[in-house]
Amino acid sequence: MEEHEVRGAGAGHASSEEAGTGSAGRDQEAGLSRKDRERAMHRDQILDAARNLLGRKAYSEITVQEIAADAEFSVGYIYKIFESKEDIYVTLVSDQWDQLLRVLEREAFSSKPFAQRVHGLVHGIFTWLDANPAFTASHTHEIHCLAHALPRLAKTHAEMEERLQDRGRAFIRSGIEEGAVRGDVEVMMKTLRALVWGFVGEDMLHGVKAQKWAEHSPVVAGVFLSAFRPEGGTR
Repeated sequence: MEEHEVRGAGAGHASSEEAGTGSAGRDQEAGLSRKDRERAMHRDQILDAARNLLGRKAYSEITVQEIAADAEFSVGYIYKIFESKEDIYVTLVSDQWDQLLRVLEREAFSSKPFAQRVHGLVHGIFTWLDANPAFTASHTHEIHCLAHALPRLAKTHAEMEERLQDRGRAFIRSGIEEGAVRGDVEVMMKTLRALVWGFVGEDMLHGVKAQKWAEHSPVVAGVFLSAFRPEGGTR
């Protein structure tokens, strides 16, 4: 058996599913060997530890030793799964962006009318952000700042942004084709993003700690739909 010096691994930690940050490849684990399933589980525990630490301090202040202690693995075993602290961070960011993309796909491309899909999309995003405050607060801003210094993060961030933009445009076009909204696709995209992230950012600016953004999703969705309604809305 591979020695990995586990010190009560996972004790006291919520699972990735419970924390709302499950691995993007989780659905494929059924076909893995026992050793690979164990490795995947340990990977998620390490990512959980990094996510928990990011909820309390900046990336630059976190060490691999702290992540190892929080995950209850040895530092040596951490380096058997991840190449570096940057590797851990980039993997965590990629996983979290994947989850947001899945929310978009689930809510934005259902068979419901466009207005209902807008409400579902905004509510889905806010619900996910409510469940992941570390990603929502300083972490979101930090990703943009660190992308200039960490090449792999910059590449991952750019790829995820492109995927989100492409799917977002397809979503907006579906509303235009349905006749539910009217306007320039890019303007509508920027408006929806500004409404969602501006709402969250305003709370962060004023130090609001309690995350209950999902409760306000009807207002945000309603403002967007009203601004671009076909009759008399923004052109």
